[in-house]
Amino acid sequence: IVERTRTHDALSLGVSPRGAQSLYRAVQAMALIEGREYAIPDDVKRLAVPIFAHRVVVNTRVALSQRASDVADRILQEILTEIEVPL
Repeated sequence: IVERTRTHDALSLGVSPRGAQSLYRAVQAMALIEGREYAIPDDVKRLAVPIFAHRVVVNTRVALSQRASDVADRILQEILTEIEVPL
């Protein structure tokens, strides 16, 4: 997911290593809150957009017609649907 944000054409700046670490910790916390000792792909899908949306920079040419935060949310959702969940 992080790699895709760094190579996406509509993003000037993708998620940093610190941003990736934030998702990792949040997913661990979500699993704990849900009473599990392990994380599942749904935890990642649930948290990736809220954690990453403010950490990416949308290209100005893409964001001219829409709010950058809306565009970032849409791009992140697109990335999440494109990536296959590992088994």
